[in-house]
Amino acid sequence: MSSIKSEDSSSEENYENDCEKNKIEEDFDDSFYPWIKPDSICHKLNGMLKLHYEILDFYDFIQLNKEEKELRENTFKDIKNIIEKKFSEYICKLYGSYRTGLSLPDSDIDILILSKDEKNADDIKSDKLHKKLKEIYDVLSMKDLFSQLELINAKVPIIRCVYKETNVQIDISLFHKDGVLAVETIEKINKVYPEIKPLMLLIKYALRQRQLNKIYKGGVSSFIIFSLLFYYLSDIKKKGIDSKEPNKIITLGHLLLGFLSFYGYDFKYEKYKISIRNGCFLSERTDESKNVLSLENFQDGQDIGKSCYKYRNVIDVFKFARKSLYFPDVPVVSYLKGFIFPDDTLRKRAQNYK
Repeated sequence: MSSIKSEDSSSEENYENDCEKNKIEEDFDDSFYPWIKPDSICHKLNGMLKLHYEILDFYDFIQLNKEEKELRENTFKDIKNIIEKKFSEYICKLYGSYRTGLSLPDSDIDILILSKDEKNADDIKSDKLHKKLKEIYDVLSMKDLFSQLELINAKVPIIRCVYKETNVQIDISLFHKDGVLAVETIEKINKVYPEIKPLMLLIKYALRQRQLNKIYKGGVSSFIIFSLLFYYLSDIKKKGIDSKEPNKIITLGHLLLGFLSFYGYDFKYEKYKISIRNGCFLSERTDESKNVLSLENFQDGQDIGKSCYKYRNVIDVFKFARKSLYFPDVPVVSYLKGFIFPDDTLRKRAQNYK
């Protein structure tokens, strides 16, 4: 039976309570800082360089390993074979965070079903789109391959399922060509700004820990985090991160602190709209909405920030993280401990990381 996903209107989570429930000890213990290996260069450094290498350590720790990638590739191949065998007029493609290398270990994979006849696909109206996706849902539901399977009738309808064999969650959408174009654009941007990936996974995980990473729950999606990072990096590339020291070496630590300060304290949300369309720039807001974030999608110009009704919580997280990322006089093992708190996912992952 298909089900409809409703918007979550529960009260806003308090990020400080999350941190209080996960108190971090000062004494080194790799169960509390599992991303830092005992032989990490971080132990020999202080200040901005230490933060730089700790961000890289976290990136190495949290990005998908070989086995996790194989699970997702095998899952995609199985689903692709089922759909394309039954519906010869369709082809399946991967898109989203996994396709661009920006997914977390527990992230789903996004499968896009396209018609071999693109002209006819463009003419399909919303009601027929739902009907065609329901046909695919019916085929999948006949097979005992999923521990969960639901048809979500939203503005962009999707099939959400969990594949039993690999326990990988899958979101399947239909004729959404913008997804493929977005992948191509993001991959180009990643090549120009390779620093996006480590910063992206760090920020994404921090927001996930505070339940602020789901757009349908008022948080920010991966694409929005990516867009904010892209605008910030593009802006400082044009202006320079420090006009007083134009030749200063810029580390990931500088970029993270700058990002948190910019979006936590400095950016005038009520005045400006961010656009990453045809270049990165700001424009005066003319809308009368009470949305905190106004962010123009680079594909169609729509404001993708309007769904982030918990964005003030996101700003609070950025402020809290910026305050916690300071360099004390006494040596500490981790600077990120106030931004990323230990949880079961990190501890479990650490068991296979040493």
